[in-house]
Amino acid sequence: MKQLILPKWLAFQTYKFGTEDSRTFISNERIHEFVLLEGLASDLWKIITDTQDYNQVKQWTETKGLAGDLDEFIEELKAQDLIILNDIVELSNADTDIQPVGCDNEEESVKLEEDMIKWCVKNGYLFSLFIELTYNCNLKCVHCYNPKSINSIQSDVDKIKEIIDQARELGVFKITFSGGECTLHKNFIDIVEYTRNKRMSVEIFTNGQTLYDNPELLNKLIKTYPYRIGLSMYSLNEDTHEKITSVKGSHNKTLSVIKELRKNNINIQIKNFLLNINCKDCISVQKFANEIQANTAGDTSLTPTIEGDKKNFQYIVGEEDLYELYTNPESPLNVRNMVKRDISKIKNEGLCAAGSFGLCVSPTLEVHPCVSLPINLGNLNEVSLKDIWQEAINKNNNSKLYQWQQISFKDLKECYKKDYCAFCNYCAGMGMLENGYLKKSDVLCRQAKVKQKAYEKLHSIK
Repeated sequence: MKQLILPKWLAFQTYKFGTEDSRTFISNERIHEFVLLEGLASDLWKIITDTQDYNQVKQWTETKGLAGDLDEFIEELKAQDLIILNDIVELSNADTDIQPVGCDNEEESVKLEEDMIKWCVKNGYLFSLFIELTYNCNLKCVHCYNPKSINSIQSDVDKIKEIIDQARELGVFKITFSGGECTLHKNFIDIVEYTRNKRMSVEIFTNGQTLYDNPELLNKLIKTYPYRIGLSMYSLNEDTHEKITSVKGSHNKTLSVIKELRKNNINIQIKNFLLNINCKDCISVQKFANEIQANTAGDTSLTPTIEGDKKNFQYIVGEEDLYELYTNPESPLNVRNMVKRDISKIKNEGLCAAGSFGLCVSPTLEVHPCVSLPINLGNLNEVSLKDIWQEAINKNNNSKLYQWQQISFKDLKECYKKDYCAFCNYCAGMGMLENGYLKKSDVLCRQAKVKQKAYEKLHSIK
């Protein structure tokens, strides 16, 4: 008797099983590659993963007239490290913990994921969920937007698992865990392992401190095959980095964890938030990321805290430095190739992707369209995630999510009236935290003006 073994590094979700529109999205998290199956191939994958028994699968293929194609299909899956075929008597000796190999194919993966997200939106599926496990953190970053008054709160583990189960039913393929510092949650690795056992893709946002202090935890996390781990690295210079984190020794810990994760071929995103303290360092951080085959992008969009405190604005990048970053050919913020928005064509479009394919759950179990937009769509202590999503899909006018989804650029009274607005990627969350719901963001307005100036300068150079 033969058994079909699913490697630990797989994440997958099958949609519309048993119909001609059946579709399966698979991620090989070991080598960072996506696979898309459609039609009968998608159905066959679900039968394989549900039964994991060769004879049962063969019986199903016979009812579909596919028995002659089964072995070839399985061989193709084996070739892509998506399945292991073994005699049941040999299972105890089967080595399914193959060491990571390969490298990222970021551009192709991003395109396939974008196409899958569009398909999920069109077909009413929730594709991703962002879960903040706690507001607690072991750093004291000067720009942090998380609330200080409730930083001891962390989500109940049983409730989080219940939410993960509902997310799986709603079609969620990827869950991102963040904070605060999510690794400080007492059940962090249990929650990650539970999610991966559901065959959902996992992304982690962390500062790396706990993972450095607890090598056993780091090793366990590596063995879950996360899709990606985003680590906050503000500068390659120790003093500069620690001026932002306000914690001595934090730079070495983060850098060491980044190197250890890449040694194990974990997909890394270096989260390089830029302030007036470190903005010039984004070039060296990008070079470092390229050297270790990670990705990074500088972000200058400073926001007030969720509680509305703007004290952190003292660290905002000045206009002179912004202009230099936008015009420097080595800068990740260079605007030469940016695409200007055609303001006349976007009036009826939604403001952003928030709440269209993904949602955010806070440590207090409030649901928001995204982590940056604190519109309360409901509390999961009182209503289910499924109900929040389904009411919007059913176009219930009383649904706060549906109401948000109907907002478009024409509802903005202050924005997209000036030429420089073509250089702005409006963020409703930034506008809300700065000035109120559907208000402009002064930070983004300022950036747009400087971008326009830099863009016109670059395109005037022959």
